[in-house]
Amino acid sequence: MSGEVAVSRIDRTTHRRFSGRALTLLLLLVVAAVTMSACGSIPDDSSPQPITSFAHEGPTRAIPEPHAGMEPEALVRAFLKATADPASGHEAARKFLTTSSSEQWDDRGDMVVVDEISVFVDQRSEDAVRLRLVGDNVGTLKSNGQLLPATGRVETAFDLVRVGDQWRINNRLPGGTMIDRAQFDVTYRAATLYFTDRSLRRLVSDPRWLYAGQAADSTVLVNHLIAGPATDLEGSVDSGFPDGAELRGPITPISGGGVRVELTGIGSPPVRNRTALAAQIIWTLNTADIGGPYVINADGSPLIPERASGWQLADVKAFDPDATPSTDVGLNVIESGALLAVTDTSTVPVGGPLGTSRDVESADISADGERVAAVLRHSGAGPRYDLAIGPYGSQPATVISGTTISRPSFGGDTDTVWTVVDGRPVQWVRDEAAGADRVTTVDASEIAKVANGPITGLQVCPDGVRVALLVGGQVVFAVVTTTTEGVVSLSNPYIAAYNIGNRAVSLDWASPTTLMIARDSLETPVVQLSINGTPAVGLLSGNLSTPVRAVVANANTVYVGDARGVLRLGSTNGQPDQYWTEVEPAMEPGAVPVLP
Repeated sequence: MSGEVAVSRIDRTTHRRFSGRALTLLLLLVVAAVTMSACGSIPDDSSPQPITSFAHEGPTRAIPEPHAGMEPEALVRAFLKATADPASGHEAARKFLTTSSSEQWDDRGDMVVVDEISVFVDQRSEDAVRLRLVGDNVGTLKSNGQLLPATGRVETAFDLVRVGDQWRINNRLPGGTMIDRAQFDVTYRAATLYFTDRSLRRLVSDPRWLYAGQAADSTVLVNHLIAGPATDLEGSVDSGFPDGAELRGPITPISGGGVRVELTGIGSPPVRNRTALAAQIIWTLNTADIGGPYVINADGSPLIPERASGWQLADVKAFDPDATPSTDVGLNVIESGALLAVTDTSTVPVGGPLGTSRDVESADISADGERVAAVLRHSGAGPRYDLAIGPYGSQPATVISGTTISRPSFGGDTDTVWTVVDGRPVQWVRDEAAGADRVTTVDASEIAKVANGPITGLQVCPDGVRVALLVGGQVVFAVVTTTTEGVVSLSNPYIAAYNIGNRAVSLDWASPTTLMIARDSLETPVVQLSINGTPAVGLLSGNLSTPVRAVVANANTVYVGDARGVLRLGSTNGQPDQYWTEVEPAMEPGAVPVLP
C-alpha cells in the first residue's frame, strides 16, 4: 500500500510533532498519521483531534546503550535508535562500534529515515556475525534539519565481533547516519525558521527538524537563521542578516520574561533591513513558544534605537506569515458555467458577465476579494479556452488563450496570476503604475527531472515563493526564482509526498504551510500535506460521494465538489466537524467551489 495515504488518530505526541505553531482551526480537521508511516485506513470511530502548540520537552524515549546479553540483531536495532542523539559526534551511537569502526565512521551528512526494518543473519559463528538490514527509505534529513520525502529500499551490511562479553559493530559504515523511523518520531521536533521574500515585505516559512531540546533552544534557532535558508529556497528568499553576521554568545533570558539577543557583524544596513531581521528572529522564536520582549542589539547598540527596551510581536505584526487580507467575499461556486456567490439560503449571480455566463470552467479570487481570474470556454473558432482577469463583479478582459488552461492561481498578491496553458506555466502581471499587463511563459524545464507527465495544474502559495504542481497526477513542490534579467523559473522541484500516488486531480493552499489535495480515489479522496517533509494525511471521507473533482480551502474551512455538490469541513459552535456538511444552496451535481 505504498501509494496510499496513512490515517490514524492523533495522540498527544503526534500533536507536538506536527505543530511548530498552532495553525488555526484548519488543522483541527485532520485525523493525522504517525509522522513517517506508509499505509493505513480511517478507523470507523475516528474523529478530528486538535493539534496543540509546540511543547518544550526532551526526548520521550531514552537513547539505548549496549549491554551484556544484547543479541546482534537487537544491538543493530539499538544502534539505529542511538543515532538520534547528534551530541558530540553521535557519541551515544559510537558506543555500539569497535574502536576502529568508530574511527572510520564519518557521521556528518544526511540522516536516512528507515521504516519497516528487517534484520537478516547471513553468517554466524561464535565470535562473529554478518547481518543485513533491509527497510523502506521514507525520508532524508539534511544536515541543516530539512526533511525531504524519500522512497525506495535501503540495504546495509553489518559485521559484528565480540569485544569482551558484548557484541560490537566492526565494519566500515557508510557516511552519514541512519535512524529507525519510530525513534525519529519521538526524538525529533519540528521548528520553523522565517526568511523574507526578495521584497523584504513577507516572511517565508522554512521548516526544520531538530533533535528534541534543540528545537526549543533560542540560540540554536537563531544560529540556523544566520546560517541561511534551506538549499531549495536559496535563490528565492532573502534575509536581514548580512554576510558575516553571528551571535555574540548565547541568547540569554531576561529577568521578568523575554530574551536578549546580541549580534555582531550587522554593519549599517537600512532600517528596512534591520526591521526585517528583527521580524525573522521574533517570528522564529515566537513560533517555538519563546516569548518576548525581545531585546536585540547589533554590534553593541540597539538594532533600532526606538526598540532599545525590547521588541514585541505587535511591532512586527506586518510580517505575520499567516496573515490574510480582510474581505467580504466568501464562498463562490461555479454552476452551469456561471460564477455565483453563496449566501445562507441561496446562490446569487456575481456582478458582471461572469454571473450570467454559461462558459466559466474554473476561477480564482484574489485574497482581498478585489480581483477574479476565470477560465472561459471559447465560443468561436480557434483556441478552446480563454483566461480572463478583472475586478470581482465587473467585466474581465482576456489575457491569453489556449487549447487547455488550468485553474488560475493568484498566489502572493492581487497583481499576479498563474496558470498552465497547453502544458506550460505562464504568469500574468499587472503593472498598475504603467497601466499595462505582461504575460510571460515560465521556465519549468526542471520539473521533468523529478516527475513524468504533463503539467495539468499549478497553485502558488500565499507567500508567493512556493508552488504546488500537478504533474502526471503526482504533486510536486517547486520555488519561484527570478534572474537578474527577469527570467522567471520554477526551480528545485521535488516530489511533495510519495504516499499520495499519481491520481491527484485538484489542489489548494489552505495556508502558507498546508496544502489540500483531492484525489481520484475511493479511499481517502481528500488529503492534507505539510511542507515540513512528512507524508500526506487523510481527511474524513465517510460521507463524501466520489469522485471528488475539486478542493479549495482557507485557514478555517475546506470545501470540496463531489458527485452531489459542494460540502464543507470546518467547525460548528467552535468544535471541529465530525463529518462533511452539505452546503445546501450549492448542492448541485457539477458545482465547483471557489474561495478568495
